Amino acid sequence: MKMRAKSCVVLALLAGCPDRTVSEVLPEQGKVEVKDIPAVPRRDVDILFLIDDSLSMKEEQDSLRANFSRFIGVLESLDGGLPNVQIGVITPNLGTSALDGTTATPIGGCSGQGEGGTLRPLGAGGPRFLRNIADGSGGRQTNYGTRTLTDAFAQLATVGTAGCGIEQHLEAVKRALDGTNPLNAGFVRESAYLAVIVIADEDDCSLAKSTLFAGPQDATYSDVVNFRCTAQGVACDTPATAFEDATGRREDCHAREDSEMLASVDRYVEFLAGKKRDPRDVIVAGILGDPTPFEITKKGAITVLKQSCPENAAGAVAFPAVRTAQVIAQFEHSIRTTICDEDLSEGLTAIGAALKDTFGDPCFDNTLADVDPATPGGQYDCSVTEVRRHVVAPDEELRVLPACDRGAAPCWRIVEDAVQCSYTKTDPHLKLVIDRGGATPEPDIHVKASCVTATPTPPPT
Repeated sequence: MKMRAKSCVVLALLAGCPDRTVSEVLPEQGKVEVKDIPAVPRRDVDILFLIDDSLSMKEEQDSLRANFSRFIGVLESLDGGLPNVQIGVITPNLGTSALDGTTATPIGGCSGQGEGGTLRPLGAGGPRFLRNIADGSGGRQTNYGTRTLTDAFAQLATVGTAGCGIEQHLEAVKRALDGTNPLNAGFVRESAYLAVIVIADEDDCSLAKSTLFAGPQDATYSDVVNFRCTAQGVACDTPATAFEDATGRREDCHAREDSEMLASVDRYVEFLAGKKRDPRDVIVAGILGDPTPFEITKKGAITVLKQSCPENAAGAVAFPAVRTAQVIAQFEHSIRTTICDEDLSEGLTAIGAALKDTFGDPCFDNTLADVDPATPGGQYDCSVTEVRRHVVAPDEELRVLPACDRGAAPCWRIVEDAVQCSYTKTDPHLKLVIDRGGATPEPDIHVKASCVTATPTPPPT
């Protein structure tokens, strides 16, 4: 199960949302799938994985390593094969440190600055991130020896489960990418897309003040501090009473903006959006605990947050990731999938597809409607428009492209490609092709296509 969340980054950095209404396809004809494809492909992407290293994450880490090849396989299906990737791994372990510069007394796996958002090395003295880029001669240049990319990532992603149980996902990402850590130098390339992928079974608890750790370290301490993260980090509108005042299910929950102990999530939205000249070059994804249901309950005499994922076959549970999901949803190129499944293969495939979509994925996720089944070959109803991409203004519509059977190039056609589009769940596997007759478009040109999709056949009653 997955949910895509695509919305505008509400920032001065981006004056308007991209136009998604270029199609002349009538709504009553059926549902529509929209494509936005750069006319000149960009091939560079820096991918940061944040992997929760707390005690409850063993099964999820095992599944991540086992299914990473599915994520890479989707990227390898791009035109031209695997893009020029740099892949780094961090953990959310910032110890007991907080934004106010203080640190609390060490407790368990929480001490000092923790790992401080430092990219993990590939073995002692090894590279801080994996590099696999085209060498200009038809080969690939890598920095991980004779290992495969999948094997090298498996080693890098073996982060263990002895980390801090108070996970500071968002602040760790910021520290990894803000340029203040010399050990991370070279990871972020100015010309590359930036992808951040959070894999965690608890929500973000990025600290403004280390006093969150205050209190007697008795048998209830862990539950008390974890609930403090919840109460300080999340508010719900229905009912709007304090979590301490009443147990039960809450609705319309969101990140608190008046917290004394936790940092505002806006800090991290603004930071990530500002990492690129165009915020649409930032992709944010997560495999997380479902944000709903959100329920406050009792564990003996202690008030706690109930897990939103029931225990799966591996014995793992997860908790509502309200703050993390809210940050993800602010980005146009974003996806959130569930960590509630024992097998993360579907989530990793979906994230790979979302990243491919940012590059300009011509493959259709849905079955297209054949509007004239009596005519041999698929007859598809699409509106395809060429636009000029602007960073701080809406896209500029330039011209409508005809179907290739109706006019000269540039024109469009729909073709079957079971290899490049093998990861889609359609039959046949279709993609959009733009024929430019050998002409080279300008680098700021995009193609936007809207195609009518088939109405699914309802199940028999």
